[in-house]
Formats: sequence, structure tokens, C-alpha cells
Amino acid sequence: MGYKAYTLMAIILASLALVIPIGTTYATTNATEGATTNEANVPDINATGGGGGGGNWTTFDLTAGGQTLPVQYMITGGSVENMTIHSENQTLGVTINSTDDGTLALRLPREVIDAKTVEGSDADFAAFIDNAEYTDAGEIEPAADTRTLLIGFPAGAGSIDVIGTSVVPEFSTIAVVVLAIAIIGIVIATARHGRFSFDPRM
Repeated sequence: MGYKAYTLMAIILASLALVIPIGTTYATTNATEGATTNEANVPDINATGGGGGGGNWTTFDLTAGGQTLPVQYMITGGSVENMTIHSENQTLGVTINSTDDGTLALRLPREVIDAKTVEGSDADFAAFIDNAEYTDAGEIEPAADTRTLLIGFPAGAGSIDVIGTSVVPEFSTIAVVVLAIAIIGIVIATARHGRFSFDPRM
């Protein structure tokens, strides 16, 4: 291949190398107590043995795609340490510190994560606790803009992964900028040196 083909391949590979790591967007915590609703005792519904408790919803500020998205939760038997969006596999990861059997209730905005069938109707979320599939996740009647999941966990659990069919961001603002720069670079290189040719020189 000529130097032009190598140049094109280098631009594309560099773009991919920059975009792929952006797929995982980490969250920042800003817990706010207070938002009470008639679902205040939701964690009791699906406790795996601990039960008890209930209380106010706590808001976790999830920073993704250049914006802050609030995710409300309640937990018995432990505490929420962090939340992470993994756009490459449509997953919301929740890091917990569990001291007893308990339940995590998540009120998930559809703009953050959702699960849909091909026809567009609501589908069940998949859930994993410490990388083991959890099959008994409950869900309260979904709302137009949120879905509320109930996931029971055993004492000692450290991570809960919720898997849907779409998450934010599919592409972050930075990823779009990187791709745009790569495309502009290709256009400029093509304009200066003529058409790229992958045919071997004789």
C-alpha cells in the first residue's frame, strides 16, 4: 500500500482509539435526602431476608455526556457508593457496600437507561449481582419518564449491574468531536493528494 493508504488507516485507527475509552462515563456523587413519595417503603417489597427500613429517596447525580442526570434510589442492608454508565453494553453499574441482606430500589429515568422490545414496548431489564445473573428483579408500574426496579441482594454483595437496551450517552459530545475531526482530516488529505488508492503499485 502507498503512503496515502497508510495515512487513511492511521487516521481511522487513531479516531477509534480515542472514541472507545469514552464509552464508559463515570458518575459523581451528590446525594440529596428528601424526595418522599407514596413509594417510600418500596425496599421492603423485595428484600432477600433483611427487610425493614424504607424511607426517603436519595438522589445520585450521574454525570454523562456532558450533563448531570439524577437517579433516585433507596436501599436497605447497605449503602450506594457509586454509579457508572457503560454505553458499550447498555449497562448501569451500581457499587454498593452491603452489611446485611437487603433491597436496592432504583428509579431510573428512561433518558438514562431503558429496555425496549423491537416493537417499542417495555421489556424486562436484566440484572447481575457480583457478575451472577439475578432473575427475581421486581418492577413497579412504569411511568412515562421513569421505571422503578427492585433488586434484592445478599449480605456481602458489592456490585449490581442493570442491563437494558439503550443508555445515555450512545456517543458523548467528545466522541462526536473526535469523529468530526477525523472526517475533516480525511477530507483535507483527499483534497490535497487526490483520491486514495489501495491498489498495489507495480
